[in-house]
Amino acid sequence: MEEARISDLEEIRERLDMISHYIRLELPGSNPAKARDYLSQVVKALNENRTSEARGLIKHAFTAAMPDVEFLLSTALKLRHDGEKLLRNKKFKEAISKFEDSLDRYRQALTAVEVMGDEEKAGKLRNAMETTDNFRKIANFRMIYKRIKEAKNEKELYAALEELQHIEVPMEDDRFDAMVTAHRRLIAMQLQTVAGMIREAHNLYRKEDLYSAKKTLEAAKASLDKLMETAKKYGLVNEIGQVGELLKAVTHNISGISELLFTGEKIRGWHFRVPKEEDFTIQEEEEEEEFFDMSLDFQKRFEMIRERYRIKDVIGEGAFSYVYKAVNSRGQKVAVKILKYLDRDYMESFKREFEVSAKLEHENIVRVYRADPQLGFLEMELATGNFEDYKKPLPVELAGRVVYEVSRALHHAHSKGIYHRDVKPSNILYFGSPERAKLGDWGLAKLASRATRKSSQVKHKTILYASPEQTSKRFGKLDHRSDIFQLGVVFYEFLTGRHPFIGETDGEIINNILNENPEPPSSLNPDARPFDAIVMKMIEKDPRNRYQTVRELQNDLREVLIRMGERVRESLGTRDVVEHMTKTICLMMKAIADGSSTNWRTDLQAIIRELNSLYEQTGDRDVLGVERQLELMLEQDAKPTEESLRQILPVLNRYGYACTMG
Repeated sequence: MEEARISDLEEIRERLDMISHYIRLELPGSNPAKARDYLSQVVKALNENRTSEARGLIKHAFTAAMPDVEFLLSTALKLRHDGEKLLRNKKFKEAISKFEDSLDRYRQALTAVEVMGDEEKAGKLRNAMETTDNFRKIANFRMIYKRIKEAKNEKELYAALEELQHIEVPMEDDRFDAMVTAHRRLIAMQLQTVAGMIREAHNLYRKEDLYSAKKTLEAAKASLDKLMETAKKYGLVNEIGQVGELLKAVTHNISGISELLFTGEKIRGWHFRVPKEEDFTIQEEEEEEEFFDMSLDFQKRFEMIRERYRIKDVIGEGAFSYVYKAVNSRGQKVAVKILKYLDRDYMESFKREFEVSAKLEHENIVRVYRADPQLGFLEMELATGNFEDYKKPLPVELAGRVVYEVSRALHHAHSKGIYHRDVKPSNILYFGSPERAKLGDWGLAKLASRATRKSSQVKHKTILYASPEQTSKRFGKLDHRSDIFQLGVVFYEFLTGRHPFIGETDGEIINNILNENPEPPSSLNPDARPFDAIVMKMIEKDPRNRYQTVRELQNDLREVLIRMGERVRESLGTRDVVEHMTKTICLMMKAIADGSSTNWRTDLQAIIRELNSLYEQTGDRDVLGVERQLELMLEQDAKPTEESLRQILPVLNRYGYACTMG
């Protein structure tokens, strides 16, 4: 007689509850009589301690009792669609109930499919359940967000905030935006209390109850200090300004009353400041109601996109989009960038990225293969990674080479009258080797004739890389020199591992960008000294004091990199020396091909000398053949074309450094 296993008995007990439930309902596809017959056999097997046999029989009983899977799926889908309609009509509580009922039906269907062992269908059902669960999260989130928007007092706001902290949200950006909205409203409410305290203090001052007036003002100041902390924590720039002005007024009043108490005399010119009503009023930002409605459509769009691609992992997330690793219908590995929302602003950014990418074909610009505005996605070349995730500081020479490659992308864009306006590490991607860098995410780019300060303002991390002219009118109009400043900030970070204008809040960062001058990179990393002058010129606050063109920047970068390579070679073995030679040759070839060389004949002579040294190191007759070919061009005063230089690459690429061009 076999020994009963606890796990078998537990499984039998769980199945019995569901079987009893379905037998009572008698749903389409269910066979209650057959299920009861199997249950009788289960009881008999258990009485005779044949547990394994009972476990097999309970599965048959379950299958007989279960309604038709497609009946369950039909019910689940209808409930989900009902929930979507309720969600669009802002009946959030009812929508949540429908989505939960839909999920219950899906779980029942999944259990049946798993019993049948059909893993393909089970996988599809899990995807459908994930979609439905996301709808439930959206409905729950929007219900709480509505409470935040409609809260009549601080108690209601704090209750909504407490709930917001613990719920699952469709996207973390949604939680952040709701937190910002809630704290903006809290500050607005609390400022009204502060307003009353200041008015009360003024009345007490007029009655010459100076002690009570001062204590009331000190309490108002303590409240304002806390509000300032909150405003800074959530980057509420307008609120920081308003609270700051009120703090000045309250501090002024306290100082004047203190002097009056101790001297019996008013400070000359001092008077009690009672701020105007508008100083206490914070205008709430209008939100497009469709903003959250469009989050509803993400899962639908995602399912339709999955019909065209084999979607792998999420490899990135920005303010506007998710980026997935995928395989297209041709079997090509690609990146698929899917917009989170299809509202007007995001669609404008999406279309611009595709249009700009179509105009910019260059080896240092990420290629976009196709766009689908209806579903809101781009298909583009798949990168190995980006420099936001790359360990910093970078080796100094590598940092210089990456910045040189990005400058090539910017020069090409500027020559077409296009500014990027959002140069930052996350938008600099690399392919295989980190030296194969490309600039991506042209969603904020604008034609020179249409560039504006307003359209350059972006949220969250982007503010770290904003140029002075993107944040203040006093530095003049926005042009290509803004890109140079942003690349300079990136260069500083690459060399030191630290941001030059870092601060705890957006307001502090903006102040540092506008008013503070960082120490040169070498103060943090002595090895960065060769690039000090270049970086500091790139991040000059006044655009007139920066590099005026990317060409000027490229020439200085190239000179430093070549000198650096020559010094480094003295301490390297033969193999590394050869690789450095090919890097230098590649650098000068690109300068001639790009037209950035100030004297192509001088650069060509330098390339010939490097090729001669490379031949001495390798004995490669093909290298000697390339050297003689270029000597002939020099004798005939024939400037090499990009195509003729590209033909040299297979010979150079034998020696450890993959040089690319065009």
